[in-house]
Amino acid sequence: MKINQKWFYFLPAGIYCALIFFLSGNAIKIRLGIIFWDKGAHWLEFSALGFLLALGFFKNLPDRPFLRAYLTFMTGIFIGLLDELHQLFVPGRTCDWKDWLADLAGIAFGLTVYWIIHLETQDKNPKTPQA
Repeated sequence: MKINQKWFYFLPAGIYCALIFFLSGNAIKIRLGIIFWDKGAHWLEFSALGFLLALGFFKNLPDRPFLRAYLTFMTGIFIGLLDELHQLFVPGRTCDWKDWLADLAGIAFGLTVYWIIHLETQDKNPKTPQA
């Protein structure tokens, strides 16, 4: 059976999701003395995820620019929601809608960065029709 190799572009995002759920399954108490540092951590964590999800969707849907952006964002929203709900069942962790908003902002940022890089690295020469 032949496997479409483009789907391997989702492997980094899958591994990264597993890491996110592993880390959120542990009660981590870090005090930095900075207000809202945890929101920045959520933003950074999900910025990377947004970038990796965009990699998978952009490689698999090359001719559907808005669909791949939509799927990247919606998948990120779903993963962020699952992560927050997962924390309801972890002793010492809480489900916080503000963390989820930070996750969404991170997904949007990671997607935007990937899209800009994608646009900048595309072939700038228009394709000429062959006779």
